[in-house]
Amino acid sequence: MNNQRIVELTLLLLAAFITIATVVIAAVGEGVAIGWDAVPYLVGLLTLWAISHLALRRWAPTSNGLLFPISALLQGLGFAFMLRIDPDSAARHFGWSLAATCGFLLVLAGLRDLALLQKAPAYIGTFGFLFLIIPAIFTTNSQQTVGSQVFDLGPVHLAPQQLGILCLVVFFAVWLTNYRFRNTAEHLGEIERLDGDPSRFLPLVSGWLATSIIIIFQCDMSLAFVTFAVFVSMWWVAVGRMVDLTIYLVAVGGSIAIAFGSITELQNRFAAWVDPWSNAEFGAAITRSSFALAGGGLTGTGPGGGSADWVPAATDQFAFVPIAEELGFIGGVAILSSYLLLVGIGLRLATAARREFDSLLATGITIFFGSQAWAAIAVALRLLPPTGSSLPFVAFNGSVLVTCNLALVLLLRISEAVPFISDRTQVLPQVTLPARGGK
Repeated sequence: MNNQRIVELTLLLLAAFITIATVVIAAVGEGVAIGWDAVPYLVGLLTLWAISHLALRRWAPTSNGLLFPISALLQGLGFAFMLRIDPDSAARHFGWSLAATCGFLLVLAGLRDLALLQKAPAYIGTFGFLFLIIPAIFTTNSQQTVGSQVFDLGPVHLAPQQLGILCLVVFFAVWLTNYRFRNTAEHLGEIERLDGDPSRFLPLVSGWLATSIIIIFQCDMSLAFVTFAVFVSMWWVAVGRMVDLTIYLVAVGGSIAIAFGSITELQNRFAAWVDPWSNAEFGAAITRSSFALAGGGLTGTGPGGGSADWVPAATDQFAFVPIAEELGFIGGVAILSSYLLLVGIGLRLATAARREFDSLLATGITIFFGSQAWAAIAVALRLLPPTGSSLPFVAFNGSVLVTCNLALVLLLRISEAVPFISDRTQVLPQVTLPARGGK
């Protein structure tokens, strides 16, 4: 049996224990309506984890053994606190978990070679831009308090913006791979400098347009921040030109200035961020989350003992609040550490990847996870204006959960292609140092 799968199974059992313990402790709390009808959904969630683990044994036996248990732990905690706040949502949460697992398995079994993604960059990029633009034009429901735009399809609510960002990550990874090859060749003196080639600005223009569309037409600063962070990170790894980066930052700053000067909704959100008491619509979630976080203290009120159901969107955009309140500062730090570990593993895979495309794709997916998590937590801690970012794997947002599982399986596929080397000096060429004194 592969060591990675042994590690994965051990950590999955630990994640299952933590999830079950959290649900049980919350269920015995006063005023908590978790009943025996939630047990089938909890068992179903654990069964989905087992199926995913067995699928990894079959189709990705040498992939990293930490990535999936981290996501499972975050998803399990999200499910536990969703049950505590809204027990009636258990069926919908399990439905989305089932959809996310099906997407995970389909990509894992069907995409054996990531090079296949490099054959259709135009289609992937087109879908990515459409998923970002269409919600701003044809959205049927805008939750003004948190700024998320979703499609209402009966009982199903879809927010395709996150899937659009993932498609753009793949598209930019394909596109920027060529720029990285050219940049490396220029550094080695194999080709002429690219400073006079205007085509080098095309990726920057695309990234600027994507960010500007989100800011101006969707008024979603969190989604714009995630898009900006993902693109800049991938572009800097591929190209790394300070002058071009400065021009891009000035252009994005201009878009932000124009949006804040002409869009009333952004002005109201910024005013509520500065003074939450001045705007009841946008400031209520900030003030209530502040009280809830303060009440948690160091060790928390315990599962089921908090008041996070008083906070708007406590199972989605403000999903960090009930965890930090009921598990305290220690629990909040544990969640942050989980995301930091996820980001650290992803960046390590990016640096160890043998192919330029794999390296850029791993960078983009990792920054996608990290920036999405930071944006959601920053809103709860009043470090960003109130917007619609959902905490990856934790938040009860089906579209985000499906997208994060698709991104996770791509990262797992990259990790399988990265060779395990216990001593990193083995990959370096053997260099014979001259003896002292010229001998």
